[in-house]
Amino acid sequence: MEDTVTDRDSAPQTAPDTAPEAAPETLPETPPEAASGAGFAPRTDVQAIERGDRFAPRFDAAGLMPAVVQDAATGQVLMLAYMNAEAVRRTLATGEAHYFSRSRNALWRKGERSGHVQKLVAMRTDCDQDTVLLTVEQTGPGACHVGYRSCFYRRLAGDPQAPGLVTEGAPAYDPDRIYAKEAP
Repeated sequence: MEDTVTDRDSAPQTAPDTAPEAAPETLPETPPEAASGAGFAPRTDVQAIERGDRFAPRFDAAGLMPAVVQDAATGQVLMLAYMNAEAVRRTLATGEAHYFSRSRNALWRKGERSGHVQKLVAMRTDCDQDTVLLTVEQTGPGACHVGYRSCFYRRLAGDPQAPGLVTEGAPAYDPDRIYAKEAP
């Protein structure tokens, strides 16, 4: 089931003189465990979400929201990660990007192992407040754990029914050296 609001262009039209006073559309609440103590505004109605001046994030059922990460100097998209309420809170409090690892089920600070820290320049949200965009100053040679500046180092090419991948550019660093101390 889609958790977005009804498309206004497809809503039934009524004559202006017979239109009843419309109640504001309501949006699903962020699960209480995701926002508890976070200081985020409640998700009340569409107008408040789309036009208001309070951050009222929508986390998914797992308490996460996508975070697109962009280099502030170049505009290059560096990575896509996920944030929970605590990651958002820590990022805003420390000025360094924090994310939630779905595979490790743990909060982590970008660069805690590699030293390739992401310093927050700005955090934006989309119109539905269910995705954030972080513009960052990327320290170190790259954001990608396999050695590239960006996690988006390959493009799809070839047969549209079974596209292949073309690597663009060379790795920015040797991940085996950076992560050599980690156990598999």
